[in-house]
Amino acid sequence: MRDAILREKVRSRIVDGRLPHDRIGRVSATYGADEVCDACSAVVSAGQVLYKLARWGVEQLVFHSTCFGIWKAERELILARYTQPE
Repeated sequence: MRDAILREKVRSRIVDGRLPHDRIGRVSATYGADEVCDACSAVVSAGQVLYKLARWGVEQLVFHSTCFGIWKAERELILARYTQPE
């Protein structure tokens, strides 16, 4: 998936609440086992790094390593927009 398309998809999922926009929670990394990435909806295969995000009261989220980085960057941009003084 092209970077710009993935960024838009992640941004949209943050805005509509499917991905969190606040503090991260506990993060761990392992290899995939055909889980579906919560950012891009593609499968994270056994040869790919899988990031798991555990948050209180929320089901665990999983990401490809690239998707995790994009989510973090987009989340920071959104937080910066809402916290800047007017």
